Amino acid sequence: MIELIFVIVILGILAAIAIPRLAATRDDAEVAKAATNISTILSDIGAYYTSQAEFAASIPAMTNVAVVGEGTLKADANDATKVSGSVNLASAGKECLTLTLVAAVETSSKKTPAYMKVEATDDTSSICKKVQGDSAVQKYVDSKFTGQTYNKTDSKWEPDSSATDGIPLVGLSVVR
Repeated sequence: MIELIFVIVILGILAAIAIPRLAATRDDAEVAKAATNISTILSDIGAYYTSQAEFAASIPAMTNVAVVGEGTLKADANDATKVSGSVNLASAGKECLTLTLVAAVETSSKKTPAYMKVEATDDTSSICKKVQGDSAVQKYVDSKFTGQTYNKTDSKWEPDSSATDGIPLVGLSVVR
């Protein structure tokens, strides 16, 4: 009987050590998956645009990555030249990141390539804190780029003076 009690105690100690490590490993996998999914979505949208020469009506139609939301691309009510759509990226069932695709803008005075903006949601769950705090994800969130404006005085295109939050989609709306 005493041997059986010792075996049960030892199994309990091993379970107390193993279960938190398994949970941490699962969370680490979700964080890595989120960063990979962002990269995959960016690649998928670029490939879709390259092959079709236009965006689909929604973000989910351009990628196989599971996202939450319709992501329908619509013109902004205040600025008809700005077309965008948003979806959320879930980790362990929690919506931790919002991805917004903004179509390229090309007017006679300004050129901005299509880009995707990655933002943290308000979810404060532990998995979202880990995803939002990950250095790879943070690089996407903190990304900035500059478009171009037309300098009438010199008759040439120059880098815009203000930076835009987001990741430009390379190869889309190539500046001529």
